[in-house]
Amino acid sequence: MNKVSAEIFPQFSVGGGGETPQAYLPTTDSKSFIYADGAIHNRPQGLIAYSRTQRGLRLVYATAGTVNRLTHTHETAVFQMESCPASMSHIYMEIEVWDEDIFRVRYSAVENPIDPYRNIPREAQMLVGEPKDIPFTVTEEGPSLRLQTASRILTLNTQDYAAQIADIHGHILFRLHRENLFTSDVLPTSIASLGEETAVFESLYLEQDEEIFGLGERFDSVSRKGRQVDFWNKDAIGTTNTRSYINVPFLFSTKGYGLFLNSSAKTNWEIGTRDASALGFSVLDDQMDYFVISRQTPADILKGYCSLTGFTKLPPLWSFGLWMSRNSYTTWQIAEQVGDEMRSHDIPCDVLHLDTAWFKEDWNCDLRFSEDRFPEPEKHMAQLKEKGFHVSLWQYNFLPPKENNANYVEACRRGFTAKDADGNVFRLPKQWKGSWVDDVVIDFTNPEARDWYAAQIEGLMKMGAGAIKTDFGEGIPEDACYHSLDGKYIHNLYSLIYNYTIWKATKAVTGEDIVWARSGTAGSQRFPLHWGGDSQCTFSALAGTLRGALSAGLSGIAFFSHDIGGFIGLPTPELYVRWAQMGMFSSHSRCHGAGDHTYREPWKFGKEAEDIFRDYVNLRYSLMPYIWEQAMKCTETGLPMMRSLILEFPTDKNVYPIEDQYMFGENLLIAPIMKPLAESNVRSIYLPAGTWTDYWTKEPIVSNGEWITRIVDLKTMPIYVRSGAVLKYVAPTPHLDDSLGEIVKVEEY
Repeated sequence: MNKVSAEIFPQFSVGGGGETPQAYLPTTDSKSFIYADGAIHNRPQGLIAYSRTQRGLRLVYATAGTVNRLTHTHETAVFQMESCPASMSHIYMEIEVWDEDIFRVRYSAVENPIDPYRNIPREAQMLVGEPKDIPFTVTEEGPSLRLQTASRILTLNTQDYAAQIADIHGHILFRLHRENLFTSDVLPTSIASLGEETAVFESLYLEQDEEIFGLGERFDSVSRKGRQVDFWNKDAIGTTNTRSYINVPFLFSTKGYGLFLNSSAKTNWEIGTRDASALGFSVLDDQMDYFVISRQTPADILKGYCSLTGFTKLPPLWSFGLWMSRNSYTTWQIAEQVGDEMRSHDIPCDVLHLDTAWFKEDWNCDLRFSEDRFPEPEKHMAQLKEKGFHVSLWQYNFLPPKENNANYVEACRRGFTAKDADGNVFRLPKQWKGSWVDDVVIDFTNPEARDWYAAQIEGLMKMGAGAIKTDFGEGIPEDACYHSLDGKYIHNLYSLIYNYTIWKATKAVTGEDIVWARSGTAGSQRFPLHWGGDSQCTFSALAGTLRGALSAGLSGIAFFSHDIGGFIGLPTPELYVRWAQMGMFSSHSRCHGAGDHTYREPWKFGKEAEDIFRDYVNLRYSLMPYIWEQAMKCTETGLPMMRSLILEFPTDKNVYPIEDQYMFGENLLIAPIMKPLAESNVRSIYLPAGTWTDYWTKEPIVSNGEWITRIVDLKTMPIYVRSGAVLKYVAPTPHLDDSLGEIVKVEEY
């Protein structure tokens, strides 16, 4: 591995200053209420009144108080709940029917809570769907209220609100948990208060044979049951840890429901981690707002989720070609040389990306081309376009505090940055080590700041740029002040507003739907596409990258890419080939690495690696009719291109734990090689029930849902084609035109 330094990787901490380094972490979160001695949990206890509304029910419950106390039983310290006077008199609830199988649940201590996102453009909010006009009935049945649509029955208890959702045959799909022990391991429906802060809690029953998926891009595991969740967007720095760039407050259960939490405040998830029978979630806010999507299959649940948060848009055809990049090409001459070499080596390519060095100083992002190293940008981008290369440009949402950065000077003068309590430019304390601690945050909640920045992005697109990389977006301080949003909601939501701003500016000039985004949250799928961030150059990071891709796909992110070869360090030729094989069967394919000298061009890794790379990229370009067809379907269904097996085979419990193979679209099963040949040349592969054809040997295999083994060499990444598939091929070309080209071969399976 090449030496990592702050010159090529600014997140690399060099310490200094004699001060104690600290992690920039949220000081309080909803989980802290679990461990807070004296927090009072107000629970619904006795229905006072209810009324039918146009879309559902309004309910008013009296409250019962319980106080969380730290106690000891011999040597065991444990939190327990004790009865106490309530700290609020009523809980106001509203249940709305959004579809015949989708319900919205809200509760608060006030009757009409204020929408915290009211000053953010609708297009930049997580929730963009609208309720349908669905007929329903409301009846009283003893101690219960029953709200029924054509296909679902929601029943709630008038004493403690314990609610459940069943289908019309009585099969329970979703039910709230009520604790059966005096400890604080299960925290059911409640509004908790501690000093001046409030948190809201909810718990669902978690069955023994139930599995949970979602919650965004997760590098540690695709399934979430029994796993802790770090639900705070972070610069992950590697793809084998629990940090994530994309935290999505949506999950689904194999029991037939999905849950979308419409909040960007600090959130905690306890999925069988505090109590094996409970899925608990909580928000550091004074109101709860979540949707239950009660559908039978994961694919249907995902479609329901996208009906609330928006379906992905279709990126342009050229974006599905190969992207070549390095951090960073430092002159036009270097970038153009790479492009010429791609052509001379007969390797198709559609995009050349300029990363952090196209400004007058590396990382000094002012959105202005260096006059010395990148002169005449219009001319050079036009010349590259004539050769079939679109140009992608890096930028990020921070401004280096340098007087030679015109954007920094103007943003500070015009008030376009996050501010401190006194109205001054917000700056992180010096003890926060790594990167540039005094960078300032562009306040994209400010409409004037959005317009100002978007105008510059539009200018770059008019010069000839094809796409903008929206890097970072994670390290947003909640204790700063923002124009249109309280800081408590900003951290995870910021990336959505940021990506929306760049997408809108790009769309205004090119008419195309594209950004190259790193961070995200619920609704980010509306602004495609995302990549998996800064992976290390190891086989374990390759495996973690696939886990991130699959879990992001299970959370609504349809189009997902990653840095072929890994980003941090220099891959071996073998790792580079294995990563490229998986990369060519991802929705988008980009080669990228940290540092101008940590190359990613295939000929740099030897002739064998180059030849294999060429074969796979040519195969990708030949299969473009299939890729394009599947991409269009993603925009309609909400399904991802890189697809966890559970989405296609939901009744096969054997696929639940599988996270090292996937479906590419609906017909190609991909089994990447995740270890060196020196360790093993045998790949175990699970084939769900049906007839499959080995893509390379054309051997058909009839499976009853079983494991097979496949001998592999460096050339081979196992691919199996589903029965019924029709694969259409075009001749591979140096780059993609505006059309797919003429079909030259058809294979029917």
